[in-house]
Amino acid sequence: MNYLFEVSRSIKKAIDLKKPIVALESTLISHGLPYPENIKVAKESINAVQDNGSIAATIGIINGKIKIGLSNEDIEILAKDKNVQKVSNHNINLSIYNKKNAATTVASTIAIASMFNIKFFATGGIGGVHLNAEKTYDVSADLYSLAENANYVICSGAKSILDLDKTYEFLETLGITRIGYKTNNMPGFWYPETLNLVDNNFDKISEICSFLKMNEQLKQKKSILIFNKVPNENALSKEKVSQWIDMAIIKAEKNKIVGKELTPFLIKEINESSDNQTLNANVSLIINNADLAGKIAKDFYS
Repeated sequence: MNYLFEVSRSIKKAIDLKKPIVALESTLISHGLPYPENIKVAKESINAVQDNGSIAATIGIINGKIKIGLSNEDIEILAKDKNVQKVSNHNINLSIYNKKNAATTVASTIAIASMFNIKFFATGGIGGVHLNAEKTYDVSADLYSLAENANYVICSGAKSILDLDKTYEFLETLGITRIGYKTNNMPGFWYPETLNLVDNNFDKISEICSFLKMNEQLKQKKSILIFNKVPNENALSKEKVSQWIDMAIIKAEKNKIVGKELTPFLIKEINESSDNQTLNANVSLIINNADLAGKIAKDFYS
């Protein structure tokens, strides 16, 4: 198994010494953000984790090898290479077998982090139940990965372009606890709040850690979502976001864009319609979530 993985020296040491580690995904580098914003955000997320006393472990695949702790050179490859694959749990094995460069989604990052007992993971927004899922059966593997692994995931809810109400309900069905940090409602990714209530709101990091430590005693094999709202200065209104989404969906249908190509298309179209407002919100919340994850992981292991 060792030849399939490469763990950076600092992260291996942190694992051995049970130090606080926060896993970070790499899809935002290759598919989520434009160049050179992707490199900047990846590095700022790493810094945000480490400035709070935790160690950042960005996960990705380089030449068919899973790397836990991408180097600056690795990040450059994923940011610039136009042929980087986007891998979830159903196709990660093929990218390794074919020795490809690939970026890990929320689902595959959580699965890999769990192999190395890395408990904390920070991302922008999770995948979820897609619009019209009752016809397409398009439900993100992220939700199942959350249900199959015991990680503590800091995010700003599910991406705004999804069916957030159905996603909220499906999280409950899968037994995934939904807690808020200074919020009583599940965030809407680009906008601060949906109408869906969290299972519990915590106003202090110490309270979250106390709860997580108690949860460890239960030995449940489920992840816990820790919702963190988009920072106020970059938050958008639900009404505006809904208008931009509707416009982008009409264009996607007209151009017959479906499947895995749909999400990046919609995000690109919405960003153009919003004059980069959604991009700015996305960047802001990603770094903000990494910052919070670094703080919670540090407190948890103190």
